[in-house]
Order: sequence, then C-alpha cells, then structure tokens
Amino acid sequence: MTQINKLVIYIFILLNGNLCYAETSEQHTLDAVQQKYENILTFEANFTQRSYVKMMDKTLETKGKVQIKKPGMMKWVYGLPDTQVLISNGKILWHYVSDENQVTKVPLENIYSSNTPALFLAGQEKLTQIFNIENINTNPLSITLSPKQEDQSLKRLQLFADKKNFQITGSTVYDKLGNKTEIRFSNIKTNIDIPKRTFQFQAPPNTEVLDYTKGP
Repeated sequence: MTQINKLVIYIFILLNGNLCYAETSEQHTLDAVQQKYENILTFEANFTQRSYVKMMDKTLETKGKVQIKKPGMMKWVYGLPDTQVLISNGKILWHYVSDENQVTKVPLENIYSSNTPALFLAGQEKLTQIFNIENINTNPLSITLSPKQEDQSLKRLQLFADKKNFQITGSTVYDKLGNKTEIRFSNIKTNIDIPKRTFQFQAPPNTEVLDYTKGP
C-alpha cells in the first residue's frame, strides 16, 4: 500500500470509528472527542499533506479536498504536483493517477489485516482493541497511539483535535522506516448533504483499468 493510501485509511478510520478507552485521568477529553465523532455522519474539508521521506531526506507537500460519508464512503482528491484520486463506495476502492492515465480497482476488504486499524472501516473493532493510548497533550490537543499488535509499517499515530469543539484537525503517521506523513484539515464542514453518487468513480476515456475485484 502506498504512503498516501495508508495515511488516508488511518484518517478515515478515525473519522468513522468509535473512540473507546479505559478509565484514565484524561477521560473528560476523550469523552468529548468520542461524542464529537459519534455525531459526525459526513465530513468535508480541504487538506494539506506533508510527507518526509527519510531515504531522500526530503519533504513533499500536496494539497487537496476530502469528502467522507458514513458508513465506508470517501473521496480524496490530490492536487499538484501529484494529481490523483482515491474513492471508496464502501465496497470498492479506486485509485486513479492522472499522470499515468491508470486506475487501480480493489475490494475494500483487501486492505484489511488483523493488525492494522483498517478494521474500523468495517466496524469490526474499537480503537483501544487495536491501539494503545500512549499520551494525551492538551496544548495543542493531541492523542498519541501505538498499535497493540506488531504492524508491518505503522510505528506511531498522532491525532490532533480542536480544544474548543474537539473536532479532528489532522494526524501524523510515523512508520518504521523513519518516514513521517502529516495531514492537516481546514475549512471543515460536518453533517452536510453529500450525495452517494460522489463516491462512484467514472474513469476518463482510454484509462487503463487494473481490476483486482474479479476472481482468478
């Protein structure tokens, strides 16, 4: 899975999943974040993504727009310099790269594994069944998480939220290769009408389609 795909899945999970936890001194904060997520049915925002690639010792930045509709639907549109689109209708995930004039089509369940947070997409797990809550900071408000089971790539996940309304504002993913990918949301809109047709992908003419939804 590409670095963009992994970050999208982690963010999408946090917007769709139930944030459950054990009794801690930060229970009030977690309670507020939990309640905020439970009340979100749709989510739309602009985003800025910065990816630090350790092997290149270089940070890449791209911007775009995300739309999410529970359960399981999402659309991420990445602008220059890496123009691409990720769309899920809850069953199928399309990944379109315009420069290559190619789209990859896979069953959403294929991105699940027992040791990643992607299980939230199917509503099969709760956050603390997969993650340990390592730390909670209040200024800025952030929750640091680590996977309970060994993960092939994810080392640590940091979630950011607004102190005033507990709305998610971004996340940072640290992998085991020393790479870091952070995403920050702006112009956030929640519980607005987003038609289901938004989450259906129509390939442009002459696009090469790599279809992995069909059996052997």
